Amino acid sequence: MLFQFKAKHEQGFSLVELMVVVGIIGILATLAMPRFKQFQAKAKMSEAKSLLNHIYTLQQSYYLDQNQYNAFTTAYGADTASATGCTGTAAGSNAIGFTIEPCAGPVPRYQYNSQPVGGVATTFSAAATTGTGAANRICPGNNPHSHNIDEKNNETSYATAVAAGTALTTGATPAPAALCPN
Repeated sequence: MLFQFKAKHEQGFSLVELMVVVGIIGILATLAMPRFKQFQAKAKMSEAKSLLNHIYTLQQSYYLDQNQYNAFTTAYGADTASATGCTGTAAGSNAIGFTIEPCAGPVPRYQYNSQPVGGVATTFSAAATTGTGAANRICPGNNPHSHNIDEKNNETSYATAVAAGTALTTGATPAPAALCPN
């Protein structure tokens, strides 16, 4: 048996052509990663807004029954000192029926609390806050940020510069690129 290969009929891609394609895919992936992280952060921020609206609804129901808002000043949710774990249920959050399930691992991503404004029980401000640095479950390695809601359903968000301790952005939700620069 004699095998003959005919060069005229050989088909396929050369190694150089395959390496060019791999290089192009690598460049496209490098360009897409920062944008993907921003979309991912934006999706994770919706957790905070959704749960803050839930706290708002629970607080309004509590106010109709008790003629005052409930305070749970002990933080409940993500342990902002570590990248995983959860803080225990605050007594006040149980009073209004606010629970987070499951409260373990990387979920939840924010720490929640609700407190009266100026010590007056007819007002409240609820906040969802991330951790700092590696404990930031939205944008690991970045400064913390917070989303807030009050008894009038006014939402505010801000990013905090840890070193300066001042708000970088207030009012409307900051762009994910501002919260997650890395």
